[in-house]
Amino acid sequence: MMLVKLFLFLFLVGGLVWARKSKPAHNKHGQEFFDSDLGKYGQVSNEVNQIKVATYNIQTGKSNEGKRNLSASAKVLKGVDIAGVQEVYAPSLMNLLGLGLQQTEVLARHGRFSWLFCATRRRWLREHRGNAILSKLKVHNWRIEMLPDQSGKSYRNMTIAEVEWQNQRFHFINTHLHTRGGRAEQLNVVLQEFAKYPRAILLGDFNSQRTMPELDNVLRDIDITDAILAAGLDTENPERIDWVLTKGFVVEGGSMLEKGVSDHPFYEVTLSYKS
Repeated sequence: MMLVKLFLFLFLVGGLVWARKSKPAHNKHGQEFFDSDLGKYGQVSNEVNQIKVATYNIQTGKSNEGKRNLSASAKVLKGVDIAGVQEVYAPSLMNLLGLGLQQTEVLARHGRFSWLFCATRRRWLREHRGNAILSKLKVHNWRIEMLPDQSGKSYRNMTIAEVEWQNQRFHFINTHLHTRGGRAEQLNVVLQEFAKYPRAILLGDFNSQRTMPELDNVLRDIDITDAILAAGLDTENPERIDWVLTKGFVVEGGSMLEKGVSDHPFYEVTLSYKS
């Protein structure tokens, strides 16, 4: 009897250890983002000749002081047309039981976006955290691809969405790369995806400064624009690791919010199509 109890105890402990361990999320694909009652496709008129595009690492809604206030992040994001967001929690167990809203939907409802949560890792038998895209533009299809990993813990992905505006389409890529080993390989994969499309926006937290050889090399391409720099934002910060790269667009302006609501700045650029 004691052996049975010991076996059951060890089985339970082993199961808890296994469930707690981070595991990579899965590749996914689909045709549309999620809508809520407040967030509908096609809110941006085809007559509008400029769009506002943003990248923001919200640190799961935590301020620079570590206090969680997701509504503050939502207020920062609400005025843009499409945004790549990093470090977002997946639906909690309570959310999965129908109680409350997951973080991505809170952001989406506040700004009247359609939305997509893009899990990077699984933990406790469910998706645990990842990134998100919020859009007021029509999305025709999307896919989430896991990136190569050397950490065995802090998994990363990229999400590619085909977006329509002014009866034309472009590709929108959101990512958040590793802080240490394997980051160069991940960056190369993301840049190779960006290179496939004649008109595209690649943005996110690259955890890479301009001096990163892979990034420095691609920025020498005359067809690729560092939109944050072109908008005159954060020009005195050589340690910037958040990026908005564009092809086939003209940068018309932009704005930023310094660290405070999050431990990252918020960057917004205004774009029009290059003729």
